[in-house]
Amino acid sequence: MLSDRSWLAAAGAWLVLAASLMLLSPRAASAQAPPGGPTTAAPELRALWVDAFHAGIRSPEGAAQLVADARRIHINTLIVQVRRRGDALYTGGLEPPLDDPNYNPSFDALAHIVEKAHAAGLQVHAWLNAMPVWRDETPPKDARHVFNLHGPAATGENGWLTSARDGKQKFPVGYFLDPGHPQAQNHLVAVYLDIVKRYDVDGIHFDYIRYPETDGPALPRGSDVGYNPVSVERFQRATGRTDVPAPYDEAWIRWRRQQVTQLMRRISIEARAIKPHIKVSAATIAWGAPPVTLADFENVAPMQRIFQNWQGWLAEGLLDLAVPMNYAREHDERVRGWFNGWIAWEKRYKADRQLAVGIGGYLSAPEGVLAQVARVRTPEGRSRADGVSFFSYFSPSLRPTPPAATGAPVTQPAAGTAAAAQPRPAVAPAAPAPPTQAAEPDRLDYLVRGVKNVPAAFTAPASVPGMPWIERPTAGFIAGMVTNAEGRAVEASAIRIRRTGWFRKTKRTTADANGWFGMTRLSPGKYHVRLEDRAGKAGRERVEVVVAAGAVARATLVAR
Repeated sequence: MLSDRSWLAAAGAWLVLAASLMLLSPRAASAQAPPGGPTTAAPELRALWVDAFHAGIRSPEGAAQLVADARRIHINTLIVQVRRRGDALYTGGLEPPLDDPNYNPSFDALAHIVEKAHAAGLQVHAWLNAMPVWRDETPPKDARHVFNLHGPAATGENGWLTSARDGKQKFPVGYFLDPGHPQAQNHLVAVYLDIVKRYDVDGIHFDYIRYPETDGPALPRGSDVGYNPVSVERFQRATGRTDVPAPYDEAWIRWRRQQVTQLMRRISIEARAIKPHIKVSAATIAWGAPPVTLADFENVAPMQRIFQNWQGWLAEGLLDLAVPMNYAREHDERVRGWFNGWIAWEKRYKADRQLAVGIGGYLSAPEGVLAQVARVRTPEGRSRADGVSFFSYFSPSLRPTPPAATGAPVTQPAAGTAAAAQPRPAVAPAAPAPPTQAAEPDRLDYLVRGVKNVPAAFTAPASVPGMPWIERPTAGFIAGMVTNAEGRAVEASAIRIRRTGWFRKTKRTTADANGWFGMTRLSPGKYHVRLEDRAGKAGRERVEVVVAAGAVARATLVAR
């Protein structure tokens, strides 16, 4: 046994050695301190959406400039778009490379930006547009593109596109895959998980994980979308109905939400099975008048127009980080009120996960963006947002003298532009224009310099907030499949999951279109997994699984 003095000397030596090893690890160093020097600000997510329609990660030179810009303005997270519409800004994937004259298809843009950003202490989330697959009238050149294989020309089960009730397949934001089609689901799962397996990304970021918005005025409830024939047939089998449901049919509304949620659930849980420390985030919808209570969320645009239950994803633990796109013109009083209402609600109902407010810098002058950041940082009682994300790196703030200043109508963004890369916010008509401003600062530099009489937002670097449920997990997951005796997937099966022991609650879920099911937020221990019949009675056969904190347990059920 060592003496006290010897023990202290030995302990000191070990501490010095451990500290040296930490300094030798660039990833460890990036986790301890943000770029630009020692941490002097409280942890705060400061993110940039970097779209693939413009300079950003498409070349080594663009990536170097992006990293330098991010460090200069104290950004700590890059959300980089690597899938626009069924294409890839990385190599060796399941989809063809981006067809763009400014992109070399042999250049692995994702691998390059991950390496350079991590070396600079920045985190990287791979941003993929989930459902959109094409927008133009001319089809993609590559015959392997999902639009060419499963688009308007495809028939039967090969047709993966969603449609209106009358069969129309093109929507204001283009052609979308249908979340209720089993093969479309499998394809998207494979695309997301391929990135998780092959790239050292800190997170995967969902965008357009929803149905498309439709033409014309919004219905009071529901939306005329989701009528892929395969999905409609599945709905009819699950409900015992034979009719084609109306857009506002409540069972049909719930069905469409379920399809999106089941896809999100499968990718989220399976990504964690591959990489337990992966962060799952999403750009989510916050259109129109905001909810006030948690129950109000049922009736707002995300739930009724595009069937995206993102608050439920937070509560279920499918999302680690929600980034609502609170894009609002600061100079429009009505829309500014909506922005304030949404962010107040978001702070209160983030369900013990993280939420960063997405700010549409292209809609407001720099002083307006700074005012929005200040309100995001203001607590709502005891509740706070965890940071901000700016759309976008390419278009950091409103250009001088917008069209409305001369009385001209504000035009729709052209396809392929930064504004078109994201949905337009629901805004009031005839918004007053902001005052004409001087030349725009470089790449959001006003965040660190301030502008006019408005102080800077980011006066010092800040680290990325930790996620205790990932770093020190206390709960685990179950993922499983339901098959028949021949091994084929059985969809829509009801599953009950119950921890062994007395006075334990039973949890229930439903298998998706491909027989997959999953459950989150399970305390470690033994669980019994069973099928239920339509009357809610548990089957005799059960599978016992052991759930460990931070891990995914597996179960296979056979429907007889």
